Amino acid sequence: MKPFLSRSKTETDDKDEYNPIEDLVQTVKAIIDHFFSPEKQKELFGTSSEGLYRNLTKFKNRKDGAQFMKAVEDFNLIMTQHKHSGAIQQFVKEYGHRLPYDLVVHILQQVYSRTVAARASKLNQYEAFSNNVYGEILPILTKEFIQKTKLNENKVFVDLGCGIGNVVLQVALQTGAESYGVEIMDTPAKFAKKQAKEFEARSRAYGLHHGKVTMIQGDFLDTPDLAGILARADVVLVNNYAFNSALNQSLLQLFLDLKEGCKIISLKTFVSLDHKINVRNAGSVESILRVKKYPYYTNAVSWTHNGGEYFIATVDRTAVQAFWERAMSNGGVGLDDGGRRSSRRR
Repeated sequence: MKPFLSRSKTETDDKDEYNPIEDLVQTVKAIIDHFFSPEKQKELFGTSSEGLYRNLTKFKNRKDGAQFMKAVEDFNLIMTQHKHSGAIQQFVKEYGHRLPYDLVVHILQQVYSRTVAARASKLNQYEAFSNNVYGEILPILTKEFIQKTKLNENKVFVDLGCGIGNVVLQVALQTGAESYGVEIMDTPAKFAKKQAKEFEARSRAYGLHHGKVTMIQGDFLDTPDLAGILARADVVLVNNYAFNSALNQSLLQLFLDLKEGCKIISLKTFVSLDHKINVRNAGSVESILRVKKYPYYTNAVSWTHNGGEYFIATVDRTAVQAFWERAMSNGGVGLDDGGRRSSRRR
């Protein structure tokens, strides 16, 4: 691990630009915290008041380049020894596909810093109030999605309108799920593919395994290979916060062939929370979706600091099947979903 000097600042530089020295220090901290047991951390790297990590931060703050480099070299020596002994690999292996959230976020931030950050302003070039407005779901909310849907390494995840691919990468790394992202806009789609490439390299450098990642540029309503992917999906995410009603209705048709139990996460619901099955709507997509509403809190999405709500709809055809069975057992008389006879007769 080697620090490198950033270019000289100019008046056009952003105050939050990538800082390689700070990134190195944070990476050392992440490795200490997540690749060594608490006992080994103290033995090898010391405490917050003394030891190698304390030296690293102290000499960084003092801008003592020579002593900072010495601390980096000491850290590299420890890492080399434990890598050759297999101790680090064994410790990481025990995580399986249950990586600590903080480590996942650190790696994703490194990926973003190296591929998107310097050009992030390009993401603002979209038509306002259109279906192609750009916005990202942040890691803390993605973490909640993962928990609510019980994503794991045996499942398939699809993000329809994935933007730069952050959620796809987080799901792949944090759960091991086979993960797909589909994005129609040119700039975000290119960034998503760049991030996927950097993500692969960075995961390999950390010795971490992740689920297969595939980024697709195209219209999710007109992508030939998508139907086959969706048929296998266990969780589908649609950030439809800015979608109009026509697009949401078109999306519903994609859900008709989803497998039983598939969960659809959305920022706007596709079906009314009090939806009731009757003879007029029993054949609609809405009638095979069982939906629940959840709150999210501050700093969970990129377009506002405020909280909001999201929805998880589960494909469940049993209610429709039960409705028709009741109807037929009553001589074809129309029933509402409570099992009561309708006053309307054929």
